[in-house]
Amino acid sequence: MTAVVPVVLAVAALLTSILSAILGMGGGILLLALMLCFMTHGEAIPTHALVQIASNGTRVLAFLGDVDRKAFGRFCLGLVPGSGIGISILWIMGQPEQSEPYLKTLIGVFILVAANLPARGAGAGSEGKSWDFPLMGFVAGAAALTVGAVGPLIAPLFARRRFVKERLIATKAMCQLATHVIKIPAFLLMRELDVTRLGFLAAIMIVMVIPGTLVGKRILKRVPERFFAVAYRWIVTIVGAKILVFDGLGNIVGAW
Repeated sequence: MTAVVPVVLAVAALLTSILSAILGMGGGILLLALMLCFMTHGEAIPTHALVQIASNGTRVLAFLGDVDRKAFGRFCLGLVPGSGIGISILWIMGQPEQSEPYLKTLIGVFILVAANLPARGAGAGSEGKSWDFPLMGFVAGAAALTVGAVGPLIAPLFARRRFVKERLIATKAMCQLATHVIKIPAFLLMRELDVTRLGFLAAIMIVMVIPGTLVGKRILKRVPERFFAVAYRWIVTIVGAKILVFDGLGNIVGAW
């Protein structure tokens, strides 16, 4: 890894954390895509998890009063057993990199379909009994160790609920934080996280996501609610199409 790589990834961490603080998503998957240009899959996924713990944790602290705790609690009801299954599969199979394009194809289709389903009432949150948060927590937990960035996977859930912007960013960050935290013991158990070699790079990127989040929060205050809702749905659709076409189908066709 050349000396310029930490500088490039540090700047990327700053800019993508600003984006995530404004739109609630997009930053994590863009950062992971850039990291994979310089690192192997086995290096990028655990390093990305550490950086995203800091990024999402900073967002949670910045928007703490807006977290929908009921929605987060229901998300965790599915996350814990889903993570257990994901860890078990990964332990048995190892890093299933060959199957990743097929998994991402399915995820891309899911994101595009789910993001464009009829939305629930404006301002709807966690009120009432619902299966969608536990189910999405289960899926996110099972896929987190191989997919890496789960933000796009759970984004349609929030788009359909039409959370107000601060509530969406805070609650989604809390859900993503829990998903990334639960990965770390698995990475340590499987010795995928080389702290001595990757810790310095992760530390530099972590330092950069903190001011990025604070800058993004200041910008968000100036973003009209209606514009935020439209922009969020568009970014979900664009990211879903990218995962489907480039990460999924593109790699499948390339392997042929």
